Amino acid sequence: MSVTYSAGCDPNAIQAYLDRATRAGATLRAFRLYRKGETASADLAPYRPDDRQHLYSLSKSFTSVAVGIAQDRGLLRTDERMLDIFPECAPPEISENLAEMTLGDVLSMQSGHEVCHLDKMRFSEDAVRTFLAMPVVYKPGTKFVYSTGGTCVCGAAVEKRAGMPFADFLQKYLFDKLEIPRPRAIFTADGHHCGGIGIYLSVDEVYRFGRMLLSGGVYGGERVVSEAYLRKATSHVADTTDDGSEDWNVGYGYQFWRNVRGGFRGDGAFGQLCVVLPEEDTVFVQFAELGNMQAELSSIYELLDGIGENPSGPCGDFADCHSPLPGGRFEPKTYAFAPNPAGVRAATLTVGGDGVLTVRFDTDYGVQLLRAGGGKWTESAPMLKLCRPSIAQLDPHHGWVETLRVRSSFAVEGDSVRVVCRHGDAPHTQTLVFSPDALRLTVNVGDQPVGELRCR
Repeated sequence: MSVTYSAGCDPNAIQAYLDRATRAGATLRAFRLYRKGETASADLAPYRPDDRQHLYSLSKSFTSVAVGIAQDRGLLRTDERMLDIFPECAPPEISENLAEMTLGDVLSMQSGHEVCHLDKMRFSEDAVRTFLAMPVVYKPGTKFVYSTGGTCVCGAAVEKRAGMPFADFLQKYLFDKLEIPRPRAIFTADGHHCGGIGIYLSVDEVYRFGRMLLSGGVYGGERVVSEAYLRKATSHVADTTDDGSEDWNVGYGYQFWRNVRGGFRGDGAFGQLCVVLPEEDTVFVQFAELGNMQAELSSIYELLDGIGENPSGPCGDFADCHSPLPGGRFEPKTYAFAPNPAGVRAATLTVGGDGVLTVRFDTDYGVQLLRAGGGKWTESAPMLKLCRPSIAQLDPHHGWVETLRVRSSFAVEGDSVRVVCRHGDAPHTQTLVFSPDALRLTVNVGDQPVGELRCR
């Protein structure tokens, strides 16, 4: 673990924050804090600060800023009707509600659709046409319905008017300005950037984004997006009173949530946060894996209230939040599996003289190796089918072999071997338990096509 803090920060408040997270079962990866000129940061092993992680819906806030940049450049306006931006994608019959839908309505999750239609759009031959063909049940601008598919269409609108791929626009006008190399991204089957869920960035790169937002759209002395657009995008545009817990029912802007404490944030599933509190001159960015994001935000507020109270207080070494499993010794074992969706035929487990476990997977698509340390984290990148955790498979090659970029450790538990894999590019921890009758593994959070491989 690496923790740093400036003179005005109380290290005991940081330790208390880490302790609360551990007790709550959260897996913190990293955080960055700027508060009234003071700074603090933490990087928790086995994660690295340069890991570029799937941001999930925190991606939406980057898409919003790209729309603002396009508007600043005169390419489009948020009050334009969607059918004026995409006349070629209009359905044969145009309802009154569809005719009224504006880009601003879609940005504020008030398109008028009853549900998010990304599941229909992602493998469609024409994602935008599919979006516009869906029933517009509500009068646009009157009903908040969270829609990742709508965000994808906002990116497509920028792409259409800019005459360049949305990924190129993001790079040229946003990421280059923030000194961010081109990130990995996810696309729909027809090639549209999944700007609502598909960007991969490091914690420091998101922190730069947050500092730009705090500065009203300026980074490194250069204006990135207009202050007028940011003021609108981060204001209360849509009513979310019945949307959930306290930080989710105080309003929504253009792909930004409002905070119960004031200010605004971008957030992504399992705890990916970029919280901006202009009234407090504060930015807090965190990558994590947890189920209760309201508890995460409430704990962050507690940290902010306490971090400046006793800056001279002593603090010992920060406790390791993610201790590796202890390892162990056993004779080599081979498990043969019945036919399964993952295409895994057999797995052979051996432990070398260095105490590292090697799992050799014999699959329909070749041999893959997973390495796990005993008492330490060991990195490997096996390629397996249907075994990469995700809440949504957005890649058009869904079901194909994917790389698992993991740091793993193992423990011998009776006649079973447990392997914990922490993903470097996703906010997920995956557990594999090899036992005499089966291999049990956690796969695809919320949707488990492979939960257990039975032995022959």
